[in-house]
Amino acid sequence: MSLNSQEHLVMNKVIKALLDAYLDILDHDGMNSILKEANMLEIREKSQQNPNRFVPFEFFNRILTAQNLLLYQSDLLLYNIGKKFSFYLFPFGKSFEESINELTELIKTDWRIEILSSTHNSIEIKVENCVLYNNFNNTIHLFEGFLVRTLEKTLSTEQQVHYKVIDKHNKNFRVFLRINNNSSKN
Repeated sequence: MSLNSQEHLVMNKVIKALLDAYLDILDHDGMNSILKEANMLEIREKSQQNPNRFVPFEFFNRILTAQNLLLYQSDLLLYNIGKKFSFYLFPFGKSFEESINELTELIKTDWRIEILSSTHNSIEIKVENCVLYNNFNNTIHLFEGFLVRTLEKTLSTEQQVHYKVIDKHNKNFRVFLRINNNSSKN
């Protein structure tokens, strides 16, 4: 059952995690530039006061739109922001599957993430109506970084995640994550 736009919600802790990622990657001025462009300078304090409160998705969407505008064609920055976003949203203690399921509970829209297959060395994910999709340049770098870091946190330091986006049709796509061992054989 899909939600209408009036029912689209996001938990404050998602906004807080994204703002903390901006702070790490872009520093205070970069974060404030995005919030100013989104006309949301007051959101940082509000998201910290009650992190478990749901707010209209429009707040989060305005921040993402400003981010995508100001960081247009900054693919590596967006990817690294996505990795930090994962770190701040789910710092520890969750499996990859739990994190993906919780993400869709924290961002209540008509998007859908489904794990199609999962083995010891690969995961295939199907995403519909991705809310982290960049409309300005038709990319999902922030979401790619989020997925990679979320999976990396569940692996040993000898393992590395490689990814490939397939069947991409705007906000709908599949992501194939492959886990490789980095250990060298001497």
